[in-house]
Amino acid sequence: MLFLPLKPELAQFNWERITKQWSSLTLQTKTIADGAGQGEEFKALEQQVSGFVVNGDVAQLNHTLLKRKGVRVLTQLWIDKEEIRKGSLNEETIDYIQAKHPKLGMSSLMNLISLVYRYFDALVDGNIFNKLTAWIKQQIAQRLDERKKSSDTILSVLNSAEWLFDLTAPKALVNLAKQNHLDLSEQLKKLRLNELPQGRFLDVCHAQYYLDTLREIPVGEQNDILHELLKHDVATMPFEEGKRIGHIALEIIIDRSAGAPSEVWQNFVLNLAGDPRIANTAKNYREWWKPIGENRVKAVTSWLAKEDLRLFLGAIAEYANHTGDESLNRMFPARKRFLEGLYEHGFVRNARLMLGYQAEHTVKRVLGKSLTTSYIKLKSMPQTSIIYLDCGDFHIVEGSHNFKLWIYMGLPSEKMTDYSLSELTHNDLTVRFPNEFRKNLPNGKKLAIQHSPTSWQKNAIDFLTENGVELDLEKLFDSDKYRRYVNRYGLPVVKKNTQENNLLEVNLLKALHVYQPITAKELVKVLDNEFTTFADRPTVNAKLYSMLSQKKVTRDDSFRWYLAD
Repeated sequence: MLFLPLKPELAQFNWERITKQWSSLTLQTKTIADGAGQGEEFKALEQQVSGFVVNGDVAQLNHTLLKRKGVRVLTQLWIDKEEIRKGSLNEETIDYIQAKHPKLGMSSLMNLISLVYRYFDALVDGNIFNKLTAWIKQQIAQRLDERKKSSDTILSVLNSAEWLFDLTAPKALVNLAKQNHLDLSEQLKKLRLNELPQGRFLDVCHAQYYLDTLREIPVGEQNDILHELLKHDVATMPFEEGKRIGHIALEIIIDRSAGAPSEVWQNFVLNLAGDPRIANTAKNYREWWKPIGENRVKAVTSWLAKEDLRLFLGAIAEYANHTGDESLNRMFPARKRFLEGLYEHGFVRNARLMLGYQAEHTVKRVLGKSLTTSYIKLKSMPQTSIIYLDCGDFHIVEGSHNFKLWIYMGLPSEKMTDYSLSELTHNDLTVRFPNEFRKNLPNGKKLAIQHSPTSWQKNAIDFLTENGVELDLEKLFDSDKYRRYVNRYGLPVVKKNTQENNLLEVNLLKALHVYQPITAKELVKVLDNEFTTFADRPTVNAKLYSMLSQKKVTRDDSFRWYLAD
């Protein structure tokens, strides 16, 4: 974690003078770096030192380090070769060089400065970073003390700006840029810091600037920072606590969007991390979604459920308009309002879009771009578009054309939670899944509703309320249609205590926490004996499969249940 130095250190610092002097520092650093390794003798010594380190010959290495040229070669190798850095950059080697060379040569000192800036927080293993920076500061102070009068040299610059060797420097520089109303690149250039060796220090400065800007721009706004953060080298850059820059950017975007992302921000998330609705064992899920936490995954899944619903409705509307299908056009507004109303209720937790190849082309034509959300291809159903909605205790499968509205009081099929599934047929949706539902939940209730203009809404509402789902009809109808419906049928009465259903879920989670893995049959006994909750096996099964679709529980091939990770 990066922390700011105390404000007085920045406020009292003579930036104008240091700005002029950094050019001297960077020029000398470059000159020394360019000159390092010149000559056959130097190259031969490099090979010798490399061999000593690789072979673990500490005695020969120490003998070589008795000479200044040996120290210069080793410090240059620390910059250039990872295996040498890992094999010899340790406290013992530093202590040995300090003991044998109380005063380093300028070339070696400049190598150490370059080393720190090139690798910066990558040097934090153990105490190496602190050891190096303390060594550099001591060498600078020693040289300045030996001078009879002060002068604006490379050493005095670093002596005045000791905090630039601190891990807090990138954050401090970002804040300084804000105070001066400068772009970070302009601020770095003003201080000549952009001329330092390219490496981790400058990377962290830019990353800190990008993330701070992302926290401050108006929610949902397009910004050049988004383009920078999508660059692979930036997004995958290590940042803090085992996370990458991209992980922090995702967290900021998701948290600031608060459930209502703009298209720009939603596309940023999908372009960076992909659709999270994939198997949690998939490489992309483990790489991008697992590190930011399940709650953020659920938030994005909810965004995409709304997006899939929008695409589904758009495909139907476009097809109806294009073909002039009067019956589809006539019923479309009511179907659109009903499905959007379920989302407004807060029921919809997840969705899966399914498209025939012609419906897919229709959606892409409407979007004017390729789809960024995942969808299932419908085989031998070219014009059809279908949406599956996971609404917690009930599930909806709704389709265009002559496809019925299916409502299940439980998970229709475990295939709906299988994100490796890429293709379905009409038989899968209308025969295989209902049969699977009946097998898994013998007493589970389902209803397939024909889209009759006069009865489909009533049939759906009656079925849901009879099974304990409380509905706000004003969300399911346009205002005039709502009044007409209520005048004709009255308000529905919920026939099941939904609180009992919620209590069942709470007690199931408690039972699984103690007894997992456990079968549904065994859970029935545990609920009755230890939680004074009586529920028959079909009811427990129905709830478990509902919780499975919400990724709250998992199940193995022996039908034993576990809490989800």
